[in-house]
Amino acid sequence: MKIPIYNGDEQPEAAPEPHSASEVPEGASNAMADPVVPPTTEESAPADVQIQALEAALAEKTQESEAAREQLLRLMADFDNYRKRTTRQHDEARQFATADLVLALLPGLDNLERAMNAAHQDLTPSSAMIAEGVSMVLRQLKEALSKVGVREVQTQGLAFDPTHHEAVDIVSVPASDDGLIVEEVQRGYLLHERLLRPAKVVVGRAERHANPGGA
Repeated sequence: MKIPIYNGDEQPEAAPEPHSASEVPEGASNAMADPVVPPTTEESAPADVQIQALEAALAEKTQESEAAREQLLRLMADFDNYRKRTTRQHDEARQFATADLVLALLPGLDNLERAMNAAHQDLTPSSAMIAEGVSMVLRQLKEALSKVGVREVQTQGLAFDPTHHEAVDIVSVPASDDGLIVEEVQRGYLLHERLLRPAKVVVGRAERHANPGGA
């Protein structure tokens, strides 16, 4: 490295002074000289406008909540109806599962009753023993059927009811017995209030005399 040597009357040139921060070179853009001003933000909306917007949003959410609640209530009601209907169908299926079996047993029950009636008409000791045995079997069978909900259709002394009775004959009776059941030909049976077989009966009918006036 060479060290410059100066004469006594020579002075080294002064280094150029740096420009101050406030000085701007000639021809420079004004934008460089002006301080950067941040853009102004929009003024906040008035308080009453904000409150109205919040109230509208709250009303909308409340309406949506009410709609969802109503839909949930409908679904719960539908499910409850479905549960009740399913339970009822299950109970009915269980109660009437023996209907076909009972119907198949009824002819045998009828024959036992006929045998018992025939044995009671014969006064011999052997017939009495037979009648007693048949009566015991018939009683046991009816008790077993009653435990599953089977019961007899009532007929004697009652008015004819087409929902439970089947008329096989009509006989003349006094006016006081008009429409009443006179005789039971075949016994009817119910299973849990459902008609398994109507009772076959003879119905009394009073004679209607014609009006003398021809009306």
